[in-house]
Amino acid sequence: MISFAPIWAVALRHIRLWKRDPNLLLGGFYWPLLDILIWGFLGSWIQQSQATEFHNYEATALLGILLWQVVGRGCNVMVTSFSEELWSHNIVNLFSLPLQTAEWMCGAVLFTMIIMCMTSLFCMFAIFILYNLSPWYVLSKFLIFCPPLFFSCIWIGFTCLQIVVRLGKRGVELGLVFGWFLMPFSGAYYPVEVLPRWGQMISAWLPMSYVFQGMRRSLMHQQDPTPYLLKGYVLSILYATCATILFVYCFNRSKQKGLARLTD
Repeated sequence: MISFAPIWAVALRHIRLWKRDPNLLLGGFYWPLLDILIWGFLGSWIQQSQATEFHNYEATALLGILLWQVVGRGCNVMVTSFSEELWSHNIVNLFSLPLQTAEWMCGAVLFTMIIMCMTSLFCMFAIFILYNLSPWYVLSKFLIFCPPLFFSCIWIGFTCLQIVVRLGKRGVELGLVFGWFLMPFSGAYYPVEVLPRWGQMISAWLPMSYVFQGMRRSLMHQQDPTPYLLKGYVLSILYATCATILFVYCFNRSKQKGLARLTD
């Protein structure tokens, strides 16, 4: 029987680390703000060009940046939360406790959700200050498209963690890179149609691409995004289920070999 107390304990441990470590705060707030500044002003410039094909592009670009933080930044938070146990040589101690693997996984997901809520609210405030967009408009659209992207964050995060539990410290950087490697094929900032044929084939298997397509069609062309959202939900939930099962398998195999080797 899974208990909520150890799940909250895992999340609380990493929340307290964030309070003390300015590097973690910098990663959670500075880089999203930089994205908003760079890509948002690009969107403003395109919007001012008054080209019909870029109708409402400023809001579309900013919402794409905001939503991608849930995926890219979210999976980085999950990898970092596990890597912290490796860097502090705490991995053996942690799983010597009466802590189930499922409880740690739920705690990591809860911690990621808390950090993403904080980052998203910060980004929305920055958008409100820097651009002429209603915060309620941004929030209403964000809540529509965020849930399937958070499921994508989960499956990408646990896929990255499979790399880390196999390679240990040597696999942390590779795990962090994997999530951002998928960004060009997700269509967060532009339609996937601009990609070469092989890139579009990769995009067809990514649930994020359907969510971002639906978002653009809704904001720029006033079309119903429901068909795209349904595809995004189905694929992301399916991938998240498979990724969590595979992570449990890889982690149990790693425990049999000895978790101490991951810190070498």
